[in-house]
Amino acid sequence: MAEEPEDHLGMTDAQWEAFQKHTQGFGEQDENGVDISLLRRNRRLPPAQRMERLMQALELDREMRRARTAAGLPDSARRP
Repeated sequence: MAEEPEDHLGMTDAQWEAFQKHTQGFGEQDENGVDISLLRRNRRLPPAQRMERLMQALELDREMRRARTAAGLPDSARRP
């Protein structure tokens, strides 16, 4: 049985190589480069504190969208 090719997350070989170079050595990572230590640290927080951090992140996202709109830049989260 042939081995399935590694998923490069839609990146070219050059992009994948650069991604691997820049994402190695930053905490404990899963096979996709996600820093598991950040997930574990968040899970240790009480639910109310996790919710507060989520709300802060959402507010930052809103501020960034407003700034992009004010600057006349397209909203990168919207797809054509």
